[in-house]
Amino acid sequence: MKKIRLLFLAIAFLFTGFSALNAQDIVEDQIIESLEFREVDIKDVLRQLAKQYELNIVFSEGVKGLVTVQLTNISVRQALDSIITVNGFAYTKKENVYRVATQEESAREGRQSKLFQLNNAEAIKLKDTLAKVLSVEGTIEADARSNSVLVTDTLAVINKIEQMVPVLDQITAQVLIEAKLIETSLTNTESLGIEWNTTILAAGASRKTSLPFEPTGTENWYSNIFPPANTSDGNFSHGNKLGFPFVDTSQFTFGTLDFSSFAAVLKFLKSRTNTKLIANPRIVTLNNQKAKIHVGRVIPIATYEMDSTTGSWRITGWVNQTVGVNLEVTPQVSPDGHIRLKLKPEVSSSSSGIGTGENYRPIITTRTADTEVQIKSGQTVVIAGLVKNRDEVTVTKIPILGDLPIIGNLFKRINRGIGEPTEKTDLLIFVTARIIKDTAEPMLAYDTNILSAPPRPFKLKAR
Repeated sequence: MKKIRLLFLAIAFLFTGFSALNAQDIVEDQIIESLEFREVDIKDVLRQLAKQYELNIVFSEGVKGLVTVQLTNISVRQALDSIITVNGFAYTKKENVYRVATQEESAREGRQSKLFQLNNAEAIKLKDTLAKVLSVEGTIEADARSNSVLVTDTLAVINKIEQMVPVLDQITAQVLIEAKLIETSLTNTESLGIEWNTTILAAGASRKTSLPFEPTGTENWYSNIFPPANTSDGNFSHGNKLGFPFVDTSQFTFGTLDFSSFAAVLKFLKSRTNTKLIANPRIVTLNNQKAKIHVGRVIPIATYEMDSTTGSWRITGWVNQTVGVNLEVTPQVSPDGHIRLKLKPEVSSSSSGIGTGENYRPIITTRTADTEVQIKSGQTVVIAGLVKNRDEVTVTKIPILGDLPIIGNLFKRINRGIGEPTEKTDLLIFVTARIIKDTAEPMLAYDTNILSAPPRPFKLKAR
């Protein structure tokens, strides 16, 4: 019996609540036939409406000013909205109570704060991105120590940022950059040429090409290493000059290789006794972050200053100049697994100089290029065209007499190479880029036996 009585009281309470709500709605829907005020304080106007229609209205201290109202055939709800908003104020309704305040007060009281803890993105950098969606009254603070951002704004903006943060806080893709610098020596009767059986993307080219390292020449097959094979459409088996700028051997050339072609290139080069691997550096970098690789040496170069007393130059210090191979690689990973590589190779060398003793200054020759290529993860970009020539100078002299100053040249003979250089060195740079999908994935997982790949045809060309 007691349970039935309690249930009855609960139902009665609910009906009472619904009745109160319905009564409030009925009052607010009543039609005002005519409402007119001239230069009356807005609080007095709202008090009059509250008294006449039994409304609950409260004001903040900032609500003040004279208003003029002239309304006909309008509901109580519409009249309140018009009088309040047209005069630059705002209101909220909660539990049948209207609260009227200024726009600034309403915005401040309607704001919320939420702390977003970031796992991958940097709070300082993400702050600038999230600040673009804040309202005029919104604020955002970044804490680098805890790697979090505190956002204070309206509920709508907070909800929008809640959707953005998981997208922006994803793990940044990492790319493993592996470079192989291979140097092979060719005599003055040889030039290295590769007949590609895969699509090659070359800087400056508008069609598929064999990307010859030398523009002309005849071929002698190394049939005991790789048997001849038919080339695919667009390849040129004789290495004829194609008329594109990139075939000039004084410039860099760029191309891409899949894994099997890359393995075949290395296998062929390994078979040559005069080929050596100079360096095989590896570096892991984040998406859109530059990676730098340097293989070479540092040359100290003197700096000079004129001595006003003696009228001669004197050494004031030394600066270091790097010489060798510098390679800058910036990867940009796309959602479909492709990698856009910004490549900037620079090759510098110093084979001669001017002056003697402390006044000796090396002459540094530098070649550089700047290009972009797009490859799939695991493919290789080949950079070629880095040919160095070396001439031999033979000196035959009579001991002691040939070393005498001035007259020593009468007792020695110098033979300099004329025409073709006695030795040419071809430097090839292979850059392989792979997307690392798991940060815990070891780099050794990418070590593969390149010699197990099927061969591709190569040839040595004799002029």
